[in-house]
Amino acid sequence: MFTFSVRKLLVIAGIFILTAILFAAGCGGGATTKTSAAYTPGVSQEKPLPAPGLTNPAERPTPYGKTSNLSQSVGITIDGIQLKQIRWSDHGTFFRIVFDMATPDGQPLLQIPHAETSMAPDRKQIRVLIGGIRSVSSSPNVKAQKVQIGDSLVTSMTLVSAKDDQSRIYDINLSRPSSYALAGLGSPGRIVIDILK
Repeated sequence: MFTFSVRKLLVIAGIFILTAILFAAGCGGGATTKTSAAYTPGVSQEKPLPAPGLTNPAERPTPYGKTSNLSQSVGITIDGIQLKQIRWSDHGTFFRIVFDMATPDGQPLLQIPHAETSMAPDRKQIRVLIGGIRSVSSSPNVKAQKVQIGDSLVTSMTLVSAKDDQSRIYDINLSRPSSYALAGLGSPGRIVIDILK
């Protein structure tokens, strides 16, 4: 009877130790990992998600954050999305370019897709990389190799050849040096770039 009780205690202790190890492995040491996700219905992010860590002394606010000439990134990698439309508008103190995303069948994307931006050293060109794109719509702005915008600041946008078959890269060409803010929105998913005028 004593042997049976010891075995029982050892099994219970083993279960506790195994649970503690699994819990510690799941919680980790605070390290973050870049996530990848497929389109998931019902996941919505309506609040603008500005790019983090803008620390330029010349920052000025826009509705989606402060402008900077630093590299910025936003969103999560979602495979298989469609670039549905590229649109733009002048807002007086800033010029906005929006990349609208969709599911493979053209329905609104609920998540915020991944995008990275960087600015040329002369601050007259912004490079935009959007990940996870597997298809594009028939919109003329999306299909064109070069789009003439014709604004006094934002003159044109050029499609750049990408090594990754699920990335789309654009160069936004400016007539003079500027700064910008990158943001992502969900439901519907879109990438927003505000360029200071």
